[in-house]
This record gives sequence, C-alpha cells and structure tokens, in this order.
Amino acid sequence: MYFWDIDALKRDFLQGRFSQTQAFYYLVVMLVLFTLPIAIVGDNTTVWDKAMFWVDLAFVVLGTTVAYKSNGGRDGREFLERYVSLSWVLFVRLFPLFVLIFLVAVIFETALVGDVSYELTGYTFSAGLLVNVIFYWRLSHHMSDLSQSSFSRVQVSAEN
Repeated sequence: MYFWDIDALKRDFLQGRFSQTQAFYYLVVMLVLFTLPIAIVGDNTTVWDKAMFWVDLAFVVLGTTVAYKSNGGRDGREFLERYVSLSWVLFVRLFPLFVLIFLVAVIFETALVGDVSYELTGYTFSAGLLVNVIFYWRLSHHMSDLSQSSFSRVQVSAEN
C-alpha cells in the first residue's frame, strides 16, 4: 500500500499489478479515515455517542470485509466498482426504511421516556445498529450475487 509515491501506484495500475486485495485495503483505510472525524467533531456527550462511533467504525471495517469476501476475496472481480455503486443504489433504496426505523425509535422513546432530546439514546443507538446490520447484510448479498456466474432475477446477456 502506497502512502506517498503516486508514480509507483500508477505504474502498478499500468502494469496490471493492482489487485482486488489492494483495492480492498485502500477502501477500508479511506472509510476508516472518513469515519474518524465523527468521534472528533461529535460532542460525544453520552455513552451512546461513544458506543455508536465504535459500532459504526466496526461495521465499516467488518461490513466491508464481509462484502469483500462475498465478492470472491482476492479472486473477486471489480470490488471497488461494485462496492461503491451497489452501496449507492442500496442506500437510496433503503433510505425510506432507515427513516422509518429511526422514526419508530423516536416514537418509542417519546412514549416510554417522555422528553426527547437531540442526544443519542439507547433507542436511536439500537436503530443505528439495525440500519448497519441491514445495509451490510444486503450489500454482502448483492456482492455475492455478482460473484456467481449466474444468479436469479437478473439476466446477463452479451447484447447489453
């Protein structure tokens, strides 16, 4: 993994030496670095804030690892392309469900606890955990579908 020598990285690309495993490592490091500011910028005032940061970080690493393995691991094809594009479409498709999950959590919190604040609570923490599970479960499922030579509901033809 290169940290500074972009010319060597470009040589690896041009010579066909950039592997799916290397793509996986670059993606995980990038996602972790994008997740870290949440702990730094967030107010982290409750134990739930701190717990959610660590859960999100764990899901980024473990969920991406499961998706990588579902894609075939080091023998998989087009990991980055599949991960990024499937994640986007999956997020758009699941967004209404995610909103509903958080809405239900807030309704339960309001009904059972009363005063709802903007702080993360056990209810919204649980909702966030469920959202992570659903997202990475579905992402891994779709990555696995693509790693198989043929799969149901999608016809692959030479004309497309």
